[in-house]
Amino acid sequence: MWFERSARMAYTDEDHQLQVTVPTKVVADWIEAKFRDALLRCAMDEVGSPVDLSVCVDAAAFPTENEGDSRQRSGAATAAAAHSPGDHASPRTYRASHQRWRGHRDENARTIRYQLDDFVVGPSNELAFNAAHQLVDQEQPTVSPLFIHGGVGLGKTHLLQGACAAFRARNPDARILYTTGEKFTNEFLAAIANRSLDVFRKRIRRLDFLAIDDVHFLAGKEKSQQEFLHSFDEIDLSGARVVMASDNHPKLIRLFSAALVSRCVAGLVVEVKQPDTATRIRIVKALAQRRGLSLMESVIAVLASRCTGSVREVEGLLAKLHALAGMGNAPKADATPTGAGPQVIGHGLVNRMFQAQDQAPRRRVSFDRIMEVVAEQLHVTRAQILSSQRVKHLVLARSLVIFLTRQMTTMSYPEISYAIHKNSHSTIIAADRRIAEQLNSNAALSTGGAGSTDETGGGIEMIPLSDLVDRLKQAILRA
Repeated sequence: MWFERSARMAYTDEDHQLQVTVPTKVVADWIEAKFRDALLRCAMDEVGSPVDLSVCVDAAAFPTENEGDSRQRSGAATAAAAHSPGDHASPRTYRASHQRWRGHRDENARTIRYQLDDFVVGPSNELAFNAAHQLVDQEQPTVSPLFIHGGVGLGKTHLLQGACAAFRARNPDARILYTTGEKFTNEFLAAIANRSLDVFRKRIRRLDFLAIDDVHFLAGKEKSQQEFLHSFDEIDLSGARVVMASDNHPKLIRLFSAALVSRCVAGLVVEVKQPDTATRIRIVKALAQRRGLSLMESVIAVLASRCTGSVREVEGLLAKLHALAGMGNAPKADATPTGAGPQVIGHGLVNRMFQAQDQAPRRRVSFDRIMEVVAEQLHVTRAQILSSQRVKHLVLARSLVIFLTRQMTTMSYPEISYAIHKNSHSTIIAADRRIAEQLNSNAALSTGGAGSTDETGGGIEMIPLSDLVDRLKQAILRA
């Protein structure tokens, strides 16, 4: 350093503190005024993360020196400052970048809200949960990069943040970052604008564990994809671990570069699906316990049957129940005698909540919306449903469209026949009755057809028909 004979430096990684010790207050003031930004920049470039700077005076740490020597070193340092790395960026630009990165670090610490131990595991997410544990636990992970995909509200964020928390618990000194595709893009663009791209790259590429949520946000953003790909390669070469999450399989994300798709599928790609009834019951119990709610077992079953879409639906209903219970006007049937512990929520309060919810105005359901949801959920296309093919999974999809249209719209059998390209509405009536009969027996059905087990992750799923119909209805009404 330019003034190394007039200063002693020490860095502590625990509190990200760079301490500069100097012999006199004059030197301390001079360093604060002339070199503070340059010191912070150099330290951050070296350690890959923001630091705090403190300058203290301790004459005993330095040998006795005459005033002329001190002035000579001070002059040499001032001259060297003219050639310092700070010339290419103003102090104002650097301070803005420094504060942004400090905020980013603090924000990341606040963002990690979930733990792997809190995750409710079932058949729909067991593979993804085990893969997240392997990514954290193995000395040389075989699943990195790990790519988790699935619908909204099914636990992808929980798995990513839980993996970050677990890895930090095992490796307290590790450099860990949880971010999103949107944040990565915004910070990359800000780094370009502020001429701090090197700092941004070192921050990302020196990580030990990177979790990036909603990675599909990078789709169509060529420069951001290139930057992420280069960072990805650097991290992978260093042996760091990478986990990503998206709504879709990498090969199904439109405007994703071939190179990025290739890197995403180089490790393990797993899907989280909508939970079955048993898993939903455990989810309701777990979330209710976290809120301090005591629910009757039959109420838990009702809530699980209503929430067939995602965990967020469960959280939403429990939040409403919590609010209603807190008003102190629960039906007498739900009340618990004084001194008998917390109020046990029964069907009276739940029925009141559902009544208010059902009376709320809803968007009119269209035939096209029903067709869209059935095609998406059963991994078929609209054209296949409208075709004359009699393949088993297509017949199921076609019959469900007919049944749901009769249930959720005012369309008549002839109108449905015309919409689904059939000449006789007697076929429509037969399909409608067939689904109704199968609902009574509640047999487990396969939602996939030929090719459903390929690399796109659309696996064949065995599910009770009543659960499938409830799932489709919820998805249709969420529009």
